[in-house]
Formats: sequence, C-alpha cells, structure tokens
Amino acid sequence: MISDHDHGVVSFSNLNNPRIKIKPMYFELGFSSDPAIWGRVAVLRRLLIVLSLLPENYGFIVWDVYRTRAVQGRLFEWMRNEIRKRNPLLSDTENYNEALKYMSAPSKIGDDYCPPHLSGGAIDLTLFDVNSGLELDMGTVFDDCTSRASRDFFNEQQNLSESEIIIKTQRNLLRNSMEKVGFTSYVHEWWHFDIGNVFWGKELGLKPVFGPLFGDDEWPKTATENST
Repeated sequence: MISDHDHGVVSFSNLNNPRIKIKPMYFELGFSSDPAIWGRVAVLRRLLIVLSLLPENYGFIVWDVYRTRAVQGRLFEWMRNEIRKRNPLLSDTENYNEALKYMSAPSKIGDDYCPPHLSGGAIDLTLFDVNSGLELDMGTVFDDCTSRASRDFFNEQQNLSESEIIIKTQRNLLRNSMEKVGFTSYVHEWWHFDIGNVFWGKELGLKPVFGPLFGDDEWPKTATENST
C-alpha cells in the first residue's frame, strides 16, 4: 500500500548511510546541471527495508531517481542517436519505438502522461560490495541499450558460463529484493524499478498515484537549478 506519507519529497543526496552510495550519473555525464537527487518518500522508505533483506556486505549505488522534463528530453534524443549508430537502417518510426524501450519520451507541463522518473517514483540503481567498494558485475553498464540489459536476459540463456551464472544470481537478488517490498521491475532494464508511477500501474493493473514530483516546477525552490 502507498500511504499519504509516501507522497512526500525527500533528498537522497544527504543520506549518511555507508550502504547507500549516491552517484548522480546524468550530472556526471553532463545531461543535468544539478547533482542533487530527489525522489518520493515511498522510494527511500522501501529502499531502506531492502537493505535489511540483503547480505550485510551488500549496498546500493543510486544513479538516478527524479528527472526533470528538460533532462528527459536530452536523454531521449541521446538514446535515439545511440540506437541510430547501432542500427542506421531503422526508419525514424522504428528508431523512435526502439528508443522507447530504454527511455521514456519527454512530456510537457500539463500533459496527462507523467514519465516514471518525473514522478519521483522510479529509481535506477545497482549493488556494490561494502568491503571492497566495487560494483557487482551485472553484465552491462548502466543505460546499455542492447538485449543484454533486459531484466530476464540471463534467466533465458542456456549453457551459462561460471561468470554468467554469478551475474544471473546477482541480478535476481536485486530484482527479488526490490519486488518483495513493492517495487515493480522493468523488462528492458535490469537496474530500473518503479513504485506508484505509470510503469508500476501498468504492471499491476492499477492507476498511477504519483504525478510530477514538483508539479509544474522542475526543481524545488531551494535547488540550484531552479533558475535555469
């Protein structure tokens, strides 16, 4: 169940938890001018529960939660260009539809559709080893746009190597732990999970409960990117 409290807004950037690392990927890659990571209370509250379910030597690296309309637009065009490089013979419509597997189309103020990250109810993350500080091998990098990034890729393969069995086990650990507390997983991206948003609603046959995290604004009034 999603409570009224779950609708609240929280900063992930100020967490003081040795088992949660914040790595704002889209700031580091130049898509966003603000390193702050914001999201719904629903996401953080459940994430902390998942930590209690994982082995104590495992933690999370959080790459992205809330995403502005402007950043979503930049990322969608970037994804279309990446797909165009890999599949130059695709028509414009085919390219667009392929991009939608990995990146939601941007929205405008007033649109009925709210992309998952704009709602603050989507999270991109992976696991890391607390002792070594290293990410666990999940088989692809973040935002990989190939079939290997799909949630079920290694579960559907036969004759896996020893290293691939480890990847499969680690992906399943992440997915099962997140789903146990109410997140839904996304079929095309092993790192993406949802709560209360349009993807979550589609997966469960429910109406989304989260709209844009900051309404018509891109950032809270105190955020550094508010004036841009």
